[in-house]
Amino acid sequence: MNLDTTSVALDNPSMQLPLIHSNGNSGTALGKEYFEALRVLNKFQDAFFAIEFHSRDYYPLGDAAWLKAVEQRKTMHANINSLRHYLDVHAGHCFESTK
Repeated sequence: MNLDTTSVALDNPSMQLPLIHSNGNSGTALGKEYFEALRVLNKFQDAFFAIEFHSRDYYPLGDAAWLKAVEQRKTMHANINSLRHYLDVHAGHCFESTK
Protein backbone atom coordinates (compact mmCIF):
# COMPACT_ATOMS: atom_id res chain seq x y z
CA MET A 1 0.00 0.00 0.00
CA ASN A 2 1.37 3.46 -0.73
CA LEU A 3 0.86 6.91 0.69
CA ASP A 4 -2.03 7.76 -1.61
CA THR A 5 -4.06 4.69 -0.79
CA THR A 6 -4.25 4.61 3.00
CA SER A 7 -7.60 5.76 4.31
CA VAL A 8 -5.72 7.82 6.90
CA ALA A 9 -3.90 9.71 4.14
CA LEU A 10 -7.13 10.23 2.23
CA ASP A 11 -8.83 11.56 5.38
CA ASN A 12 -5.94 13.99 6.05
CA PRO A 13 -4.96 15.38 2.63
CA SER A 14 -3.16 18.45 4.00
CA MET A 15 -0.84 16.43 6.24
CA GLN A 16 2.52 15.32 4.87
CA LEU A 17 2.81 11.63 5.73
CA PRO A 18 5.80 9.37 5.18
CA LEU A 19 5.95 6.92 2.33
CA ILE A 20 6.55 3.46 3.72
CA HIS A 21 8.82 1.64 1.27
CA SER A 22 11.54 -1.00 1.22
CA ASN A 23 14.45 1.46 1.60
CA GLY A 24 12.90 3.35 4.50
CA ASN A 25 11.66 2.60 7.97
CA SER A 26 9.35 -0.31 8.60
CA GLY A 27 5.75 0.84 8.85
CA THR A 28 5.27 -1.30 11.92
CA ALA A 29 8.39 0.03 13.68
CA LEU A 30 7.61 3.65 12.79
CA GLY A 31 3.98 3.24 13.78
CA LYS A 32 5.05 1.86 17.16
CA GLU A 33 7.30 4.89 17.70
CA TYR A 34 4.47 7.30 16.93
CA PHE A 35 2.14 5.27 19.14
CA GLU A 36 4.67 5.38 22.00
CA ALA A 37 4.92 9.16 21.63
CA LEU A 38 1.12 9.30 21.77
CA ARG A 39 1.12 7.21 24.95
CA VAL A 40 3.66 9.55 26.57
CA LEU A 41 1.68 12.60 25.44
CA ASN A 42 -1.40 11.20 27.18
CA LYS A 43 0.61 10.80 30.39
CA PHE A 44 1.91 14.35 30.01
CA GLN A 45 -1.61 15.70 29.50
CA ASP A 46 -2.80 13.95 32.66
CA ALA A 47 0.11 15.46 34.60
CA PHE A 48 -0.36 18.92 33.09
CA PHE A 49 -4.05 19.09 33.91
CA ALA A 50 -3.42 17.72 37.40
CA ILE A 51 -1.56 20.96 38.17
CA GLU A 52 -3.86 22.95 40.42
CA PHE A 53 -5.16 25.88 38.41
CA HIS A 54 -7.12 28.33 40.52
CA SER A 55 -8.04 31.99 40.31
CA ARG A 56 -6.75 32.65 43.84
CA ASP A 57 -3.21 32.43 42.42
CA TYR A 58 -3.92 35.22 39.93
CA TYR A 59 -6.26 37.75 41.56
CA PRO A 60 -3.46 39.77 43.21
CA LEU A 61 -2.19 40.49 39.70
CA GLY A 62 -5.40 42.25 38.68
CA ASP A 63 -8.72 41.35 37.13
CA ALA A 64 -7.31 40.58 33.69
CA ALA A 65 -4.66 38.14 34.91
CA TRP A 66 -7.02 35.20 35.55
CA LEU A 67 -8.76 35.63 32.19
CA LYS A 68 -5.40 35.77 30.42
CA ALA A 69 -4.23 32.63 32.27
CA VAL A 70 -7.45 30.80 31.31
CA GLU A 71 -7.00 31.75 27.66
CA GLN A 72 -3.37 30.62 27.70
CA ARG A 73 -4.38 27.30 29.24
CA LYS A 74 -7.04 26.85 26.55
CA THR A 75 -4.34 27.47 23.94
CA MET A 76 -2.10 24.84 25.56
CA HIS A 77 -4.99 22.38 25.52
CA ALA A 78 -5.57 23.06 21.82
CA ASN A 79 -1.85 22.62 21.12
CA ILE A 80 -1.80 19.28 22.94
CA ASN A 81 -4.84 18.15 20.95
CA SER A 82 -3.16 19.26 17.73
CA LEU A 83 -0.05 17.24 18.58
CA ARG A 84 -2.24 14.26 19.54
CA HIS A 85 -3.95 14.42 16.15
CA TYR A 86 -0.58 14.60 14.36
CA LEU A 87 0.77 11.56 16.22
CA ASP A 88 -2.46 9.60 15.83
CA VAL A 89 -2.63 10.23 12.09
CA HIS A 90 1.01 9.28 11.59
CA ALA A 91 0.71 6.11 13.67
CA GLY A 92 -2.45 5.08 11.87
CA HIS A 93 -0.95 5.75 8.47
CA CYS A 94 2.20 3.77 9.26
CA PHE A 95 0.28 0.78 10.60
CA GLU A 96 -2.18 0.88 7.70
CA SER A 97 0.69 1.05 5.20
CA THR A 98 1.93 -2.34 6.39
CA LYS A 99 -1.28 -4.11 5.33
